[in-house]
Amino acid sequence: MIDIIKAEFQKSKRTSTNKFIIVTPLLTFLLCLLWGGGQNGAYNWWYVMFLPGMLAIISAQVVTREKSLSYKGLLLYPQDKGSIWLGKIIYISILLIFTSLIFMIGIIGVGLIDKSTIPLKANILATIILILTLLFQIPISLFLTVRLNMFVTVLFNITMTMIGVVSFGTSSILKFSPYGTISALMCPVLHILPNGLPVPDNSPLLNGDMIVKDTIISVIIFIMLTILTTIWFRKKEVN
Repeated sequence: MIDIIKAEFQKSKRTSTNKFIIVTPLLTFLLCLLWGGGQNGAYNWWYVMFLPGMLAIISAQVVTREKSLSYKGLLLYPQDKGSIWLGKIIYISILLIFTSLIFMIGIIGVGLIDKSTIPLKANILATIILILTLLFQIPISLFLTVRLNMFVTVLFNITMTMIGVVSFGTSSILKFSPYGTISALMCPVLHILPNGLPVPDNSPLLNGDMIVKDTIISVIIFIMLTILTTIWFRKKEVN
């Protein structure tokens, strides 16, 4: 498995994938500095738009470079196909962790330039939760790219994220989707609403009782999707 993950890093060495995970958080900070909003605004841009979009794009890129060759380089290789798929998921997960750490450190810098509104402890906790609650999108994005294409993958990911944000605070069943978990958990952790405004004092949204439960549910969904898509890819034939 380590060799498979190393191979993924090697294959992406001369592509935009590794650069993208650095540029995306920097672009978030640039927009924040140009349009204002401070740390709250940066986090709002990050988890509502930039991070889900970036995750979908890099997941799609990982598959697209193999798809262009009809997966012959993978599916004809004497290696368990499920291990190859799992290696891609782990590789993208590592990129997710790395870009999240860049953003976490950058938020501290934003606080030094602008007024600091997010304590270090909350910044660290939010980073961990965002990573764990976004993992499930990786196997979904990989699967959609294999079955369809990059455009559909990115559009689906961003659309579902926006639906999760829009359904926040409503009675819609869509707010219970894993795509809506992120917005809900950022309220008690960062005290920020999905629109970037502070959560009002004494609001029930500040109740953090569901943080652990919802995060664990997201991880379980990720594990289930990983298992299902791995089984599916293992059975895939060369086109």
